[in-house]
Amino acid sequence: MRGFEAPPQFNPENQSEQPSSPAVERGENTAIPSKMREVFQGAKEKISSYLKYKGLKVKEYFGQLNQEDFDQLLDFDFQEQLRENSPIEGVFSPEDELAKIKSLPREQKREALAIFKENLARQREALAACRVFIERTIEFNHDIPREKLLGLVEKFTAQYGFDSRQEEATEQLIDGYYENRQKILEVRKQFADNNELVQQLTGVNLGKDEKLDVSVGPMSIDIDTEGFNAGRLYEKADKPIIGFQYGGFASQSVGENPVYYVVINQDKWMRTKGFDDPTGEKSRMHEYEHRKNKLFRAVFEHKDAPTELVGYVGEQNPETKKVILEDFLSASRTAALERAKDEITACLYDRTLPQLQHQLSNLFFEQKNDPYDYLAYLRNWEEFKDDPLYQETMQRILVQEYRTTIERAVGSYAELVKEGYSTQEAIALLTDKPLADWSKTVRRLLEQK
Repeated sequence: MRGFEAPPQFNPENQSEQPSSPAVERGENTAIPSKMREVFQGAKEKISSYLKYKGLKVKEYFGQLNQEDFDQLLDFDFQEQLRENSPIEGVFSPEDELAKIKSLPREQKREALAIFKENLARQREALAACRVFIERTIEFNHDIPREKLLGLVEKFTAQYGFDSRQEEATEQLIDGYYENRQKILEVRKQFADNNELVQQLTGVNLGKDEKLDVSVGPMSIDIDTEGFNAGRLYEKADKPIIGFQYGGFASQSVGENPVYYVVINQDKWMRTKGFDDPTGEKSRMHEYEHRKNKLFRAVFEHKDAPTELVGYVGEQNPETKKVILEDFLSASRTAALERAKDEITACLYDRTLPQLQHQLSNLFFEQKNDPYDYLAYLRNWEEFKDDPLYQETMQRILVQEYRTTIERAVGSYAELVKEGYSTQEAIALLTDKPLADWSKTVRRLLEQK
């Protein structure tokens, strides 16, 4: 949350001297008016709350919170959430409310739409805050009881009118977390020896004498090792990988019920010179974000890119041919933008926003067939290299419009940061929206604020 507001300070030395009343000078009992007592009591409680909150934040900074302390801190932040973002009365279902507005007489629609937009913005911010609260709770205690997370959802639902679909989606995310959590705990228990566990997950036998540290993250087995072995694990091969350049990566074991793992390259030069990340914690958070995004994609059912351009070659009508091609390329671009969003949100954890904006071109637009060049296979489609319609349409949809969408989306994210949102809050506000909608979503949120 964006801070707990301190009460105004009271300094007796700044008050001008007031003469005592005759009753006070005679030592008589004077009753303080009840309203004034209420004001003093309110100020006292506010000061007490602020000091308690400040103490909890200090303990959090030094890693000294216990579960009870953390729960109190979360309660303080929830009250701040209610002050910053007014609750919504009753259930607010965007789909149902919009359907009602469409059936209203024309003269009533403008006012109804204004109320709808305000509630939509407030609820979207509440949904994002709810996700942040859930993530914070899991980060503090990876094995927090499921009921406690569901209790958080219920608190937000009661204040911001989440409908049944929104509650169900949030519960699916929670269940997805525990499903993954259970799998990694089971495999860790089954393979107590680190080397055996790594071999089970990756198929690579690093050797008993190799230095590695294996730990259990929230939804993954984390493997910290030096660059040479990180390269072997990346290639899933025993052969040497010279000059492995990645700070870390995520993968999964083979089989019907895969277990996810994260490998962090602990090469000293790479950590200090290449990434300015001595412990590898930024790389770890980057890979964790990928894992969370994968869970979100499973819940919100994002579609993969189409694999065939059906009907284009044999179509004779130019207009129909154009429609077929535009539909295919637009669907392919949508899938690529989803992958770009995954990488962008992960990158925000291991580099600054200015660094990311500076690197956008190199990441996504240089067209060098790098890992993040998600549309190279369509730009370089040999079958259509001499097809003018394909080349012209491809340049417009997969190069120009693709670049514009990504740049505008990151620019909109920057607007949220400028308004005081944290990285976690801003990502939570946007994560269930496609990149193409980020600008519109941010504009509406900031208009309502």
